[in-house]
Amino acid sequence: MRIIATLAILMLAANSAAAAGDDFVIYLRPDDALNLDPWKADDGFSNEVAANIFEGLVRFKKNSTAVEPCLATAWRIQDGGKRWRFSLRRGVRFHDGTPFDARAVLYSFQIRLEKKGSVFPRLSFLFSFIKDIRSLDPYSVEITLERPYAPFLVALADSAAFIVPPSARQEAVFRPIGTGPFRFLSWSRGKSLILTRYPDYWAGASKLERIIFKVMPDSQGRLLQIRNGSADLAKVQSGKEFDELSRRSHVAFLRNPSIDIHYLGFNTRRPPFDRKEVRAAFLHIIHKGNMVRQVFQNLAEPAYSSLPPPLHPGHAAQPRSSFDLDVARVLLKQAGLQDGFSCSLYFLDGQKGVQEIADILAVMARRIKVTIKKIKLPFAELVQLAGRDEHDMLIMGWSTAPDPDFFLYPLFTFSPGHRNRFFYENPELTRLLDLGKTTLNKARRERIYLDALAILKREVPWIPLFCLIDILAYNQSVKGLAFTPLGQVIFRDATKE
Repeated sequence: MRIIATLAILMLAANSAAAAGDDFVIYLRPDDALNLDPWKADDGFSNEVAANIFEGLVRFKKNSTAVEPCLATAWRIQDGGKRWRFSLRRGVRFHDGTPFDARAVLYSFQIRLEKKGSVFPRLSFLFSFIKDIRSLDPYSVEITLERPYAPFLVALADSAAFIVPPSARQEAVFRPIGTGPFRFLSWSRGKSLILTRYPDYWAGASKLERIIFKVMPDSQGRLLQIRNGSADLAKVQSGKEFDELSRRSHVAFLRNPSIDIHYLGFNTRRPPFDRKEVRAAFLHIIHKGNMVRQVFQNLAEPAYSSLPPPLHPGHAAQPRSSFDLDVARVLLKQAGLQDGFSCSLYFLDGQKGVQEIADILAVMARRIKVTIKKIKLPFAELVQLAGRDEHDMLIMGWSTAPDPDFFLYPLFTFSPGHRNRFFYENPELTRLLDLGKTTLNKARRERIYLDALAILKREVPWIPLFCLIDILAYNQSVKGLAFTPLGQVIFRDATKE
């Protein structure tokens, strides 16, 4: 029996070694993709897979928010920013052998313009700016906008603007056919999704044969497999995991500041949070630096501005604590609430660190005679409640493409598809955010957003709390991994020794 058990262990070890072989990598993720149609997928796990299958006219540079050519090699801007002429890359083929040319671009945009966001809601605001698209020849297209749109290239780098061939939608089920370095091979839902190298990729075939996106909800299981080398990479989920893995000589780390903010949001329609003084009082009971260090260690940084540091105009906001309980008490006295009040705080059940943040807020609020009732909800219920105007306060997160317009406009206006959980509207702020969309001059646009940030700082409809940092733990034998600004791991230049 002992011999049989030993053989079984050796076979498992051999299988693990084969799984983590030289020509493919195993990427452990806590959850599975939901939809591989990049025009429809809303979740990060789906879009991460799509970012390795599909491409757009432009893409984000590795580990950067800057945009570079992709399926378009160059572009010219005319008519004051209303006309964009793109020269298309020649010699590119989709994974099914279909040639990439202007016809694929026209199809990918025209079908979106016809549907007007009803079928493909993701990035529908972009298509509201597009007036027309036409082909000048097989390898160039011209896109005409209703008005200048400053973050147009950033929008085109989003997965919702990826180019797909008509053949992908000729069947009842969408076929994930792109032009990227990897093509779809198989999907065992809830277990694993496998991509394989596309040998005819226009930039040269990847050195990796396969990527295995393996679902493993158990954090201890992910930690064990990275630690013993039977898997190649996983995102770090806690300070404890980071400390454990950092002691392993074969493990390296890749960091990526997220384009996100987790915040304390106030319902500005409900008393007492319709009073600016009450909202501002909460700003002075939070020591963000201490709180973030205590809860997240090195997996997050305090948020001192309404824009994440990579998007802050001109320069990142200088960290500065506003913690001062005496100031908080004075503000409540100005609002006639020196004897305190009770309120509710809603937050997501099971989200990393948020329970601890809510606990700290409740403890500190008691020091200014405010009693907080903490309520945890699943994500869908939390979103519905926030939309129904039934909350006093909530803790939520917001992440989007790397441009101030994408970040602020949905949060602080009542535009179609908005995420205004604060029910806050300021005519001057709306004017500035509208102006920021169409201002092409960089310095002038930065000034507009600095003025917008000043309003948000003064009016306090929300309090930015922290920005997460994506940290990828990976085997040092893997080289060339990269992040997009949205935290997606990109494998096109990856190798494995």
